[in-house]
Amino acid sequence: MAGTAIAAADSGTSAKTIHKTPEASFQQGLACVRQSDFSCAELAAATIPSQSPYATVLAGRIAAAQGNFDRTFRLLLPLQVNRELPPAASASLHTSLALAYEAQPDETRALEQRLLAEAGLSDAAEIEANHEAIWKLLSNLSREQLIDMRGESQNATAQGWVDLALAVQRNAPPAQSIADWQQTYPDHPAAKGFAEKLAARLGSETAAAATTLTGPIALILPLGVEAFYPVADAIERGFETAEALDGNKTDVKIYPTHGDAGEIADIYQQALAEGAQYVVGPVTEAEVSSLAASGPGVTTLALNRPDHVQTPDNKLFAFGLSISEEARQLARIAHQQGMQTANIIATSSGLSKLMADAFRNAWEAEGGQVVQQIDVVEGTSLDGLKSTLATYPADFILLATNGEEARNIRPNLDIATPTFGFSHIYDGLAYDPANAALSAVQFVDLPWVLKPDSPAFAGYQKAAAELPRGEMQRWFALGADAYRILQVLARQPLQGTVINGLTGKIH
Repeated sequence: MAGTAIAAADSGTSAKTIHKTPEASFQQGLACVRQSDFSCAELAAATIPSQSPYATVLAGRIAAAQGNFDRTFRLLLPLQVNRELPPAASASLHTSLALAYEAQPDETRALEQRLLAEAGLSDAAEIEANHEAIWKLLSNLSREQLIDMRGESQNATAQGWVDLALAVQRNAPPAQSIADWQQTYPDHPAAKGFAEKLAARLGSETAAAATTLTGPIALILPLGVEAFYPVADAIERGFETAEALDGNKTDVKIYPTHGDAGEIADIYQQALAEGAQYVVGPVTEAEVSSLAASGPGVTTLALNRPDHVQTPDNKLFAFGLSISEEARQLARIAHQQGMQTANIIATSSGLSKLMADAFRNAWEAEGGQVVQQIDVVEGTSLDGLKSTLATYPADFILLATNGEEARNIRPNLDIATPTFGFSHIYDGLAYDPANAALSAVQFVDLPWVLKPDSPAFAGYQKAAAELPRGEMQRWFALGADAYRILQVLARQPLQGTVINGLTGKIH
């Protein structure tokens, strides 16, 4: 009988054959999964009778650990209704489903599964690991995402976790924010050990960040180019506002450029000769590529991406308002909504061509198909646009245009067809009557541009008030976040971190 030891006599000696219970084999398989030894885990699974729920739960855990989340869902979702699962199996099942939902990503369901998993945990170390997993999930979300998530959940424990993440994002010392949260949620599972450890950890990180930038800092900006002057000015204002809010009195010196790649090496070396310990800039792609090729001498945050240049060290980092990144985000959103085919509408401008090409590349990388691209040149009648699109229909339309062009084109489209656009279609005025033509167009933009009155941005509002809405506000946000990124680079240049900034969530 399974679970008993059977002794057999042979020539005066005895041998014992141990038949493991399904639970013992299951625990052995879990131990193998934790070591990423999947051959070992599969062997353990093979010893469990196929009709045992332990077999299905372990198979689901192996699939989740290997990133095969479709299989995880197929195996484990039907098993959720089994109320007789032993605690260890239930905890493993819900942990596996949490990993699968995180990959979708569906943070609300992932959190719910983590809480269900915890109900089956008794070991203090496993509970602590589950709390860390919950915190990792929530701490990567923006304030807006957390607020939406809180509204979606009716679970009081889940709401407490979300409120903890919201409390930490307040412009207040972490210890005080967490203490206030503990008073509101004294009986929450995280209120004792986890919250106290989190307060200590965040307090140490805040203290470290406040003492990293000892300067001087060089800001290399294209102030010598008339077309780029407003951009450079907005970046400078954003950077210096963030520095002032941080209470940092490090010397910042401005080095103007003329957008000439040939002069950037001399300007950079001048900054180093004058004592710069950190450099932010340059801004144009040509300048950044030239600097990357020559190699930076100190920690440098370029405000654009170099053009296919690999640097030999870890001193040059890049951050910017990238058309390619925006195109990838739009493509992911369309793909997550079940779209498969797209029609692109572009104009003859260089910016429009750049947006169209970037989206095509991103969409095809997602497995999507571009049915056709229609180039609207100046003076062309738009009367036949709707019928042309109807002849070769697609799941959605992508407007690779600026705001003025989009307002002219949109009335000639079928409003029932989902339509997407880049941030360039939005002028930053939430109630501009001229934007009525763009109603229901989906686009991505910076949190600072969409919600400038958010309490999280209170310290920046006065400094940015003199700048025009829209594009200049985006460059202001870039400058502000550049300062915060530089803080991280000075402290831990090769460690992963997440910043909830004016430009969005920065990894």
